[in-house]
Amino acid sequence: MRHLLPILSPSFVPQTTGKVIKKVLSDLDFFLPFRQHAPSLANARREIYADITRFPGEDGAGFFNVLAFRGVFFGSPFAQSDRYRWFNSFADWEKFRAEGIEVAKEHGKDGEEEKYYVKRNCYGQTQTDRHTDLLPKYWDQRLLWNAEFNKPTKPSITEVHKWLTKNISVNGETTTIFRNIGDLSALLICGDLIEAGVLRMPTAHEWGGLIHTLRMGAKSAMQMLGLISNQASKVDISEAFASLNLALQQELQDEEKVAMNYNVVMLEHALCKIKRLTSRGIKMNKILQEI
Repeated sequence: MRHLLPILSPSFVPQTTGKVIKKVLSDLDFFLPFRQHAPSLANARREIYADITRFPGEDGAGFFNVLAFRGVFFGSPFAQSDRYRWFNSFADWEKFRAEGIEVAKEHGKDGEEEKYYVKRNCYGQTQTDRHTDLLPKYWDQRLLWNAEFNKPTKPSITEVHKWLTKNISVNGETTTIFRNIGDLSALLICGDLIEAGVLRMPTAHEWGGLIHTLRMGAKSAMQMLGLISNQASKVDISEAFASLNLALQQELQDEEKVAMNYNVVMLEHALCKIKRLTSRGIKMNKILQEI
C-alpha cells in the first residue's frame, strides 16, 4: 500500500519502470487498493453518498441510486466522468440519457451507446445481465429497503448482505431479489454504506468473518501471503485479518492512513486487489521485488 500511495498525490508522475504501478494505473477502478479514491466510487461518494440524509429517502430514490451504481454503472465511462450524478427518478434518468445521446455515441457506433453506461467486466468476469434495462426494475424496488430496515437501530452488515443476496423464485427459476446484485456487489454496497456512515463501521473480526463466508479474493490473498491455510476456519480467518489490521495500524503513519482513507473495509479491498494483480499477469514475487 505504501508503494502505491504516491499515485494519490496531485504531483505524481508515472515512472517508466515498475510493472505494479503501471498495471494499477491501467485501470484504477479495477486495481487501486484505496477504494475511496478509485474514479467511479470517488464520483459516487460525491454525488450519491455525500448527504446520507437522502438515503434511502421517503421516495426510495437513494436506494435506487445505490443499486444503479453497483448493479449497472460502476466502472463505465459514465461512472468515471464528471457527468456522473444522482437521479431523482427513473424519468430523470430517461431524460438525462436522451439528452446525452451524442456523448454516449462517442463510446461506440450506432446501437452501442450502452457501452458508455455499462462495463460488463467491471468486476472481472463478464456479467451478461449488466444492462441499463435493470434500471426500471431497480426503480420499482426502491422502497424495499424502507420496508425491511425502517427501524430505530441500524441493521448489521451481515443482515444487509444476506438481504441483498436473498434468493427468490421467478417463473420457476431461482434468482437474487435484486437482479445482478450477487455476493460481491452486495459486499461492495455494504462497504459503500459503511464508509458513507449509513451503516456502522465493523470490527476487523466482523469483516474477517465475511471474508470467510464469501470465500473470494481477500481470502485467496491471505492464503498467498501465508496468513492462513487452505483449511482455515472462520475463527482463523477473523483472527488473521484482525492481526493484519493491527500490524498495519501500527506500521502506517497517521498521515498515510488519512491519505488512503484506511479502515478495515479498505484493507479487505486491498487484499482483493493483490489477488487480482496476481491473476492478471503480475506474479507475487514481482510485487515483493518492487516494493
